[in-house]
Amino acid sequence: MDDQETKGPQDAVRPNPAWRRRYYTILAGQAVSQVGSSAVQFALVWFLAQETASPAAMGLAGLAAFLPGAILSPAAGIAADRHNRKRVCIAADLAAGIMATAFALAMGSWGVSVAAVIALLAARAAATSFQAPAMQAMVPQIVPPESLVEAGGMAQAISSASYILGPVVGGALFAAFPLALILVTDLVGAVVAAVTLGIVPVPDHRAEGERPKLHPVRELRDGLSVFWEDRVLTQVIVSLLVFMVFFMPLSSFYPLMTSDYFGLGAFEGSLVEMSWALGMLVAGIAVAKANLKNEVRASFWATVALGATCLASGLLPRSFGGWVAFVVLCGAMGATATCYDVPIVAYMQKSIAPEKLGRAFSAFQIVSMISTPIGLAVASPVAEVLGVSAWFGISGVAIVLLGAVMLVVEGRARR
Repeated sequence: MDDQETKGPQDAVRPNPAWRRRYYTILAGQAVSQVGSSAVQFALVWFLAQETASPAAMGLAGLAAFLPGAILSPAAGIAADRHNRKRVCIAADLAAGIMATAFALAMGSWGVSVAAVIALLAARAAATSFQAPAMQAMVPQIVPPESLVEAGGMAQAISSASYILGPVVGGALFAAFPLALILVTDLVGAVVAAVTLGIVPVPDHRAEGERPKLHPVRELRDGLSVFWEDRVLTQVIVSLLVFMVFFMPLSSFYPLMTSDYFGLGAFEGSLVEMSWALGMLVAGIAVAKANLKNEVRASFWATVALGATCLASGLLPRSFGGWVAFVVLCGAMGATATCYDVPIVAYMQKSIAPEKLGRAFSAFQIVSMISTPIGLAVASPVAEVLGVSAWFGISGVAIVLLGAVMLVVEGRARR
């Protein structure tokens, strides 16, 4: 292992242009992995949409994709703070690829079922729950504080470009190959991500005199305390909880908007996914170049805009023209979602002590995971009765109101 990995947190960030070379090398590997991952995810979700045509079944799939993270995130956050974050990321990447390959072999032998696909979504979520907080907490060890928004914006742009290509690859593979064979692309991407991360020297965030390990519950509580010690972070975590309850069910309903509401096929579904990712790509580049004076306020304004696009999507007519408008609105949703997420993450990376970042990001993930099943429990029966478009409208109204309230609260807190 490179000698730089044994250095303490005081060596973790230096204003050196070399950070871009190291950081973009890591991002390149992650991009390849995300292309494979998003292709697989598209194929899995589209298989479920075609086989079930049911909001309830898609809601169950959404639970499978998020519930493992809610359960494992506390352990993932502790692991990211206790252990070398680079090694945690590599292990999580490889675990995801190996699990996908194991499911591919099983499906090749016994056939593809809805239950197997839902189980695979859960297994992929379990691996991601360890990779995400470790990766986000590792960024300040490479990137200087003044460049965190730039780094986050470019990471989102590169990720979005991967997700634009992913559905295209996924749609093409889904039309030409059996699902079991498509899963192997996950392993290829995971190996590329692990290799590129492995060759980049990353300073270790742990001090030479390693602090004693506390009981896991106490250690998690110590990491979560950052959200109650900082009033702005308290606002962020509370708003995130409410936001995710209304927004996350939409990720399970996009395929049904295309297949059920508009009556179109997999190709049109891939265009919806691409539009979302293109919006994220453009917004990621824009945010990277922006000089944000107040990251949190910018995020709350983006919340209002995101809610407006969701509301507009729920009011579209059931026609081809309505679907075209939906594609455009999905691009706007992707853009505003990026403008919500990147500034918040940069604020956390700048404001939270390095030794607590892993647990803080796992808490961020826990809130998302907890709110998702709550949202799906409410959204699925509503969509079954009123249709998927109704939930887009309901969530849009709720998210606009949330953003407006948080802007008022944040403005008063600054006075």
